[in-house]
Amino acid sequence: MTSVSEMLMEHYCMYTLVYGDDLFDFQTLANEMFQDRRKQFQEDLGWDLNVDEMGREIDEYDLMNPLYVILKDDKGHHLASGRLLPTTGPTMIADHFSDMTDEVQIESPLIWEVTRVFVARRDKNSIRNAAALMWAGCQIGLRAGVQFYVSVTPKYMTRVFAACGWPAEIIGRRDEGTDQEICACLWEINEDTCATLARKANITPGEIDLTIYRRKSQKTPTSVPALVKRVAEMPLEVKAH
Repeated sequence: MTSVSEMLMEHYCMYTLVYGDDLFDFQTLANEMFQDRRKQFQEDLGWDLNVDEMGREIDEYDLMNPLYVILKDDKGHHLASGRLLPTTGPTMIADHFSDMTDEVQIESPLIWEVTRVFVARRDKNSIRNAAALMWAGCQIGLRAGVQFYVSVTPKYMTRVFAACGWPAEIIGRRDEGTDQEICACLWEINEDTCATLARKANITPGEIDLTIYRRKSQKTPTSVPALVKRVAEMPLEVKAH
C-alpha cells in the first residue's frame, strides 16, 4: 500500500532548470541554493571556500553560465541542486583535481561535469530527493546527447548515489582513508538508469516538466564582468524553511 509520504512525493518533484545568465530571475531560490551550498560544503565539510557577505558560496564556475538543476519542495524552497558544465570548457576536475585522474585531461562534448551537488538533509526524504535530482540530470544528459557525467565528490556521497540506483565508477581518490576523502566519479547516462531513478524517486516521468527556463528578452549571453556585478548586487531574500 502506498504511504501518504510516497503519494506526496510526486507533488514535491518541482524543478527549476535555469542557466546562470538567467538565474537572477529566481533570486530567492538562488540565494537559498548558494546559502545551502555554504552550509554543506564549508560548515559541514570544512572546505575552504569563498563566501560573500550574504552567506552565499559562489565560485568562478558560477560565472560561466552553467546549467542549474534545482529541485524544490511544495512551497518552492530549495531541496536539492547540481551544476552542469561541458568539459570542453573550464572544469573543476581539470583545474583543481587533475592529480586524481593521473593528469589525464577529461575533455569531450560527450562528457559533462556536475559539481556542487546538494541534497537537504533536513528533509526525511533525502534519498528520494537525491534520486529525483539525479533522474532530472540523467534526462537532461540523454536529451543533450551526453554519454557521461564526471564529478569530484565527498566519499559519503558515493553511498547516496548507489542508494539511488546510479552507483558511480570511482576513477580517482584523494586523502584516501581519512574523513576528508574525496572521489573522482564517472557515470554512464542511459535509459535504463533513468527508469531506475524514476522508480526510486517515485515519480512519473511523463508528468514532470523539465523545460529549461530562458528569459525571452535576452538575446546574447551576459558578459562575465556584468555577471560578477549582478551577483554582487543580488539581494538577500531568503525565507525561513
